[in-house]
Amino acid sequence: MEPYVHLLLLGILVLRKASAGSHSLKYFDTAISLPGLGDPQFMTVGYVDDQQFVSFDSCSASQKMEPRAPWMANMDQDYWERNTRNTKIDAQFYRVDLETLRGYFNQSEEDPPSAQIICRTDLDGGVILRCQAQDFYPAMISLTWLRDGEEQLQDTEFIETRPGGDGTFQKWAAVRMASGEVDKYTCRVQHVGLPEPLTLKWEPQPSSIWIIVGIIAVFLTVLIAGAVIWRKKNSDL
Repeated sequence: MEPYVHLLLLGILVLRKASAGSHSLKYFDTAISLPGLGDPQFMTVGYVDDQQFVSFDSCSASQKMEPRAPWMANMDQDYWERNTRNTKIDAQFYRVDLETLRGYFNQSEEDPPSAQIICRTDLDGGVILRCQAQDFYPAMISLTWLRDGEEQLQDTEFIETRPGGDGTFQKWAAVRMASGEVDKYTCRVQHVGLPEPLTLKWEPQPSSIWIIVGIIAVFLTVLIAGAVIWRKKNSDL
Protein backbone atom coordinates (compact mmCIF):
# COMPACT_ATOMS: atom_id res chain seq x y z
CA MET A 1 0.00 0.00 0.00
CA GLU A 2 1.30 3.45 -0.87
CA PRO A 3 2.13 5.58 2.20
CA TYR A 4 -0.04 8.54 2.96
CA VAL A 5 1.68 11.90 2.52
CA HIS A 6 0.60 14.98 4.44
CA LEU A 7 1.43 18.37 3.00
CA LEU A 8 0.90 21.85 4.32
CA LEU A 9 1.59 24.56 1.77
CA LEU A 10 1.65 28.28 2.39
CA GLY A 11 2.47 31.06 -0.01
CA ILE A 12 3.07 34.57 1.29
CA LEU A 13 3.05 37.47 -1.14
CA VAL A 14 4.44 40.85 -0.14
CA LEU A 15 4.51 43.79 -2.54
CA ARG A 16 7.14 46.42 -1.97
CA LYS A 17 7.50 49.64 -3.89
CA ALA A 18 10.82 50.71 -5.31
CA SER A 19 11.89 53.67 -7.38
CA ALA A 20 11.65 51.66 -10.59
CA GLY A 21 8.15 50.41 -9.77
CA SER A 22 6.65 47.53 -7.78
CA HIS A 23 8.42 44.28 -6.98
CA SER A 24 7.10 41.13 -5.37
CA LEU A 25 8.61 39.25 -2.45
CA LYS A 26 7.19 35.75 -2.10
CA TYR A 27 7.88 32.88 0.30
CA PHE A 28 6.54 29.37 -0.25
CA ASP A 29 6.57 27.06 2.78
CA THR A 30 6.07 23.30 2.55
CA ALA A 31 5.82 20.73 5.36
CA ILE A 32 5.83 17.02 4.50
CA SER A 33 5.08 14.09 6.78
CA LEU A 34 5.70 10.48 5.79
CA PRO A 35 5.25 7.31 7.90
CA GLY A 36 8.60 6.35 9.37
CA LEU A 37 10.23 9.64 8.36
CA GLY A 38 10.46 10.99 11.90
CA ASP A 39 10.08 14.75 12.25
CA PRO A 40 8.25 16.35 9.30
CA GLN A 41 10.43 17.85 6.60
CA PHE A 42 10.10 21.62 6.32
CA MET A 43 11.17 23.66 3.30
CA THR A 44 10.86 27.32 2.43
CA VAL A 45 11.81 29.09 -0.79
CA GLY A 46 11.95 32.85 -1.27
CA TYR A 47 11.50 34.74 -4.54
CA VAL A 48 12.04 38.34 -5.52
CA ASP A 49 9.84 38.84 -8.55
CA ASP A 50 10.43 35.51 -10.32
CA GLN A 51 13.98 34.89 -9.13
CA GLN A 52 14.73 32.54 -6.26
CA PHE A 53 17.08 34.16 -3.78
CA VAL A 54 16.96 32.03 -0.55
CA SER A 55 15.94 28.55 0.55
CA PHE A 56 15.83 26.37 3.65
CA ASP A 57 15.49 22.59 3.95
CA SER A 58 15.31 20.93 7.36
CA CYS A 59 16.77 17.74 5.84
CA SER A 60 19.83 19.46 4.41
CA ALA A 61 23.28 19.02 5.91
CA SER A 62 23.64 22.70 6.82
CA GLN A 63 20.24 23.14 8.52
CA LYS A 64 20.51 26.84 7.60
CA MET A 65 18.92 29.40 5.34
CA GLU A 66 21.09 29.50 2.23
CA PRO A 67 21.58 31.98 -0.65
CA ARG A 68 20.23 31.06 -4.06
CA ALA A 69 21.18 34.24 -5.93
CA PRO A 70 24.73 35.60 -6.41
CA TRP A 71 23.89 39.00 -4.92
CA MET A 72 22.70 37.35 -1.67
CA ALA A 73 26.25 36.19 -0.91
CA ASN A 74 27.01 39.72 0.27
CA MET A 75 24.59 39.52 3.20
CA ASP A 76 26.28 39.46 6.62
CA GLN A 77 26.29 36.54 9.05
CA ASP A 78 23.69 38.14 11.31
CA TYR A 79 21.18 38.11 8.46
CA TRP A 80 21.58 34.36 7.87
CA GLU A 81 21.50 33.47 11.56
CA ARG A 82 18.39 35.57 12.16
CA ASN A 83 16.50 34.14 9.18
CA THR A 84 17.56 30.59 10.00
CA ARG A 85 16.29 31.03 13.56
CA ASN A 86 12.96 32.47 12.39
CA THR A 87 12.52 29.71 9.82
CA LYS A 88 13.09 27.01 12.43
CA ILE A 89 10.42 28.63 14.59
CA ASP A 90 8.04 28.44 11.62
CA ALA A 91 8.94 24.77 11.22
CA GLN A 92 7.82 24.10 14.80
CA PHE A 93 4.40 25.60 14.07
CA TYR A 94 4.09 23.44 10.97
CA ARG A 95 5.02 20.35 12.98
CA VAL A 96 2.14 21.05 15.38
CA ASP A 97 -0.24 21.63 12.46
CA LEU A 98 0.76 18.33 10.86
CA GLU A 99 0.21 16.42 14.09
CA THR A 100 -3.25 17.96 14.30
CA LEU A 101 -3.92 17.03 10.69
CA ARG A 102 -2.78 13.45 11.18
CA GLY A 103 -4.93 13.08 14.27
CA TYR A 104 -7.98 14.48 12.48
CA PHE A 105 -7.75 12.30 9.40
CA ASN A 106 -6.06 9.38 11.18
CA GLN A 107 -3.90 8.74 8.13
CA SER A 108 -0.60 8.39 9.91
CA GLU A 109 -0.81 4.60 10.20
CA GLU A 110 -2.77 1.46 9.36
CA ASP A 111 -5.06 0.44 12.20
CA PRO A 112 -5.92 -3.28 12.22
CA PRO A 113 -9.50 -4.27 12.96
CA SER A 114 -10.80 -5.81 16.14
CA ALA A 115 -13.29 -8.52 15.21
CA GLN A 116 -15.85 -10.73 16.89
CA ILE A 117 -18.75 -13.02 16.04
CA ILE A 118 -22.21 -12.36 17.43
CA CYS A 119 -24.85 -15.10 17.45
CA ARG A 120 -28.62 -14.75 17.67
CA THR A 121 -31.59 -17.03 17.06
CA ASP A 122 -34.44 -16.36 14.63
CA LEU A 123 -38.09 -16.73 15.59
CA ASP A 124 -38.27 -19.86 13.42
CA GLY A 125 -35.33 -21.47 15.22
CA GLY A 126 -32.63 -20.66 12.68
CA VAL A 127 -29.30 -19.13 13.69
CA ILE A 128 -27.72 -15.92 12.40
CA LEU A 129 -24.00 -15.41 12.84
CA ARG A 130 -22.68 -11.89 12.36
CA CYS A 131 -18.98 -11.26 11.82
CA GLN A 132 -18.27 -7.73 13.00
CA ALA A 133 -15.06 -5.73 12.47
CA GLN A 134 -14.40 -2.27 13.87
CA ASP A 135 -11.68 0.28 14.72
CA PHE A 136 -9.82 -0.25 11.43
CA TYR A 137 -8.18 2.11 8.94
CA PRO A 138 -8.11 2.46 5.96
CA ALA A 139 -11.67 1.60 4.99
CA MET A 140 -10.92 -1.28 2.59
CA ILE A 141 -11.63 -4.62 4.31
CA SER A 142 -12.81 -8.11 3.37
CA LEU A 143 -15.17 -10.20 5.53
CA THR A 144 -15.84 -13.67 4.15
CA TRP A 145 -17.98 -16.43 5.62
CA LEU A 146 -16.86 -20.00 4.89
CA ARG A 147 -18.78 -23.24 5.34
CA ASP A 148 -16.44 -26.20 5.67
CA GLY A 149 -13.76 -24.03 4.06
CA GLU A 150 -15.89 -22.91 1.07
CA GLU A 151 -16.85 -19.26 0.60
CA GLN A 152 -20.54 -18.44 1.07
CA LEU A 153 -20.77 -15.16 -0.84
CA GLN A 154 -24.31 -15.62 -2.16
CA ASP A 155 -25.71 -16.48 1.27
CA THR A 156 -23.99 -13.60 3.07
CA GLU A 157 -25.63 -10.30 3.98
CA PHE A 158 -23.25 -7.32 4.04
CA ILE A 159 -23.51 -3.73 5.15
CA GLU A 160 -21.43 -1.01 3.55
CA THR A 161 -18.32 0.05 5.42
CA ARG A 162 -19.30 2.85 7.79
CA PRO A 163 -17.34 5.56 9.64
CA GLY A 164 -16.84 4.79 13.30
CA GLY A 165 -16.95 8.44 14.34
CA ASP A 166 -13.30 8.59 15.43
CA GLY A 167 -11.53 8.35 12.07
CA THR A 168 -11.78 4.55 11.91
CA PHE A 169 -14.34 2.33 10.18
CA GLN A 170 -16.64 -0.59 10.92
CA LYS A 171 -18.36 -3.31 8.90
CA TRP A 172 -20.22 -6.58 9.41
CA ALA A 173 -21.29 -9.60 7.39
CA ALA A 174 -24.04 -12.01 8.47
CA VAL A 175 -25.01 -15.51 7.41
CA ARG A 176 -28.05 -17.63 8.34
CA MET A 177 -28.04 -21.39 8.97
CA ALA A 178 -29.78 -24.22 10.79
CA SER A 179 -28.98 -24.45 14.49
CA GLY A 180 -27.00 -27.66 14.09
CA GLU A 181 -24.58 -26.24 11.49
CA VAL A 182 -22.95 -23.45 13.49
CA ASP A 183 -19.70 -25.39 13.95
CA LYS A 184 -19.25 -25.61 10.17
CA TYR A 185 -18.88 -21.83 9.71
CA THR A 186 -15.84 -19.58 10.08
CA CYS A 187 -15.30 -15.92 9.25
CA ARG A 188 -12.14 -14.72 7.49
CA VAL A 189 -11.09 -11.09 8.03
CA GLN A 190 -8.54 -9.52 5.67
CA HIS A 191 -7.14 -6.01 6.09
CA VAL A 192 -3.92 -4.22 5.20
CA GLY A 193 -3.25 -3.59 8.90
CA LEU A 194 -3.18 -7.32 9.66
CA PRO A 195 0.04 -9.30 9.15
CA GLU A 196 -2.15 -12.26 8.13
CA PRO A 197 -5.92 -12.87 7.83
CA LEU A 198 -7.93 -13.51 10.97
CA THR A 199 -10.04 -16.65 11.16
CA LEU A 200 -12.89 -16.50 13.66
CA LYS A 201 -15.30 -19.16 14.85
CA TRP A 202 -18.31 -18.81 17.10
CA GLU A 203 -17.45 -19.87 20.62
CA PRO A 204 -20.53 -20.21 22.84
CA GLN A 205 -20.21 -18.17 25.98
CA PRO A 206 -21.00 -19.87 29.29
CA SER A 207 -24.47 -19.06 30.52
CA SER A 208 -24.60 -16.62 33.40
CA ILE A 209 -26.72 -19.06 35.41
CA TRP A 210 -23.94 -21.65 35.26
CA ILE A 211 -21.42 -19.05 36.36
CA ILE A 212 -23.61 -18.31 39.38
CA VAL A 213 -23.99 -22.02 40.09
CA GLY A 214 -20.22 -22.45 39.93
CA ILE A 215 -19.64 -19.59 42.38
CA ILE A 216 -22.18 -21.05 44.79
CA ALA A 217 -20.59 -24.49 44.51
CA VAL A 218 -17.14 -23.10 45.33
CA PHE A 219 -18.58 -21.17 48.27
CA LEU A 220 -20.35 -24.25 49.65
CA THR A 221 -17.19 -26.34 49.23
CA VAL A 222 -15.15 -23.83 51.22
CA LEU A 223 -17.89 -23.57 53.84
CA ILE A 224 -18.16 -27.34 54.28
CA ALA A 225 -14.38 -27.74 54.43
CA GLY A 226 -14.21 -25.04 57.09
CA ALA A 227 -16.95 -26.70 59.11
CA VAL A 228 -15.19 -30.08 58.97
CA ILE A 229 -11.90 -28.56 60.12
CA TRP A 230 -13.63 -26.66 62.93
CA ARG A 231 -15.46 -29.81 64.12
CA LYS A 232 -12.26 -31.84 64.04
CA LYS A 233 -10.42 -29.27 66.13
CA ASN A 234 -13.24 -29.19 68.70
CA SER A 235 -13.34 -32.98 68.95
CA ASP A 236 -9.63 -33.06 69.78
CA LEU A 237 -10.08 -30.76 72.79
